Amino acid sequence: MFLNNKNLAINFLLIIENNISKIDKININISHIFVNIEKYIIDERYIKFYNRSVIGLNKDYFDKKDVINLRKKFKEKKLGEIFILSMTKNFNHSKENNSLYNGLFCSPSVDYLEKIHFEHNKTFAYFYTHLLYLNLLASPLNKIYSFRVSVAMKEYPIYINEQKTYIFGDYSPEKFYFLNKVILDWTKRNFNKDNQYIFIDNFNNLQKDNILGYANINAFSKALYGLPFILENKENFNLINLEKHVLVVIQVHIYYEDLIKEIIDKTNNIPVPFDLYITTNSLEKKTYIENFVKENSNANKYEILITQNKGRDVIPCLIQLKDILMKYKYLCHIHTKKHGETEEFGRYWQHYLYENLLGNKIIITKILSDFENHKELGFIFPEDFYVQIKYAYRYNYLNWHNIDNIFNILFPDLKIKAGKIIFFPVGNMFWARTDAVYQIFNKKIIKLAPEEKGQGDNTILHAIERFWLYLVKLNGFYYKTILYYI
Repeated sequence: MFLNNKNLAINFLLIIENNISKIDKININISHIFVNIEKYIIDERYIKFYNRSVIGLNKDYFDKKDVINLRKKFKEKKLGEIFILSMTKNFNHSKENNSLYNGLFCSPSVDYLEKIHFEHNKTFAYFYTHLLYLNLLASPLNKIYSFRVSVAMKEYPIYINEQKTYIFGDYSPEKFYFLNKVILDWTKRNFNKDNQYIFIDNFNNLQKDNILGYANINAFSKALYGLPFILENKENFNLINLEKHVLVVIQVHIYYEDLIKEIIDKTNNIPVPFDLYITTNSLEKKTYIENFVKENSNANKYEILITQNKGRDVIPCLIQLKDILMKYKYLCHIHTKKHGETEEFGRYWQHYLYENLLGNKIIITKILSDFENHKELGFIFPEDFYVQIKYAYRYNYLNWHNIDNIFNILFPDLKIKAGKIIFFPVGNMFWARTDAVYQIFNKKIIKLAPEEKGQGDNTILHAIERFWLYLVKLNGFYYKTILYYI
């Protein structure tokens, strides 16, 4: 189905499917599907794109002759020119035949989702968040006619056949909601009001899915009408105790001092009293940061500590808070992340983490109220960012070995080892209940920090990042992920 944004009505589109075998197809052209097509085309609800009726071909192997015959039939019926969309797995093929097809739509099946193959157990993990990344950062495939496709993942989280196991563990209606927000915004910016259409793959079958069907329809509706995914219920907000005492500590490692304004703006969203602890790696930076904090921060008090350029954001946080952490009930840790797989990617990732953790007073109130209302909740962090989610599932011997070393240092009597699939807060920014994580603020762990050499992985720092959730569980708490902003 297509959404026609002009009057916010759902208009309909014919999708023509070619189910003819190759043998039969030799003597049969596309005209056999034209029976009764006219009654749909002349219906006022049938969509038009630049004043041409739209036909969807549900396969990409219609012959050139088939497409020519279809156009010929339209002319014979005096239905005018048509705009043909073809579903294809080959983008270049569609571009080369654009004069015939005029456009394309790609059904984002598992073929389009990023995957990790686990050799040891013949498992494939597919990542729906890759669609978010592609739609947010990727350029249009065809600058003249390009359609962003929204799809609700209806498969079960785990599917097993005789040869392989398929995991679809990172899909949620929240992600479907944000995907649609991205697509809606792109469509409004790139097409005039009379030609704003969004293709929603398999929309008619959503209501048949008892697990996610109506949740997906509601998610799309909220995105369409500009509503928040979760409607606020202020009765659940509970900050009374936090308003009376300073129980919140914010720890920020600032390597890139040019981000200080954004950091302070975000921390000023905190609706309760808080103390601000900052680490940096030079006197010059400290002076600049302190002058800005004095003038602009709402913190109850602040402290700025110079540490070596060693241990990234991880070790400075442990050093600064190891002796005072348990004065507080809740900790938020962030840092001045700038880089990712590309500079643009890094900016999106940083913004995503900041916004989900400290984006506005409502978000922070929800997070702190969640802690206050659920005494066993120990750790909150944003869902892993787009393609970075693959690192939460990838097995790495050195990281696994380093995690075991941390277990041996902190809990020598427990004989615990890390699992081969490790879920963790990629980017190392989070909110935590201090009772759930205090043991890691340990001098023996701090001494393990390596010299800075631009390491991308495999150090004790990366192991600590992967250790938080183990620690939370060992202390009898649970964790949750959030997705308030994309």
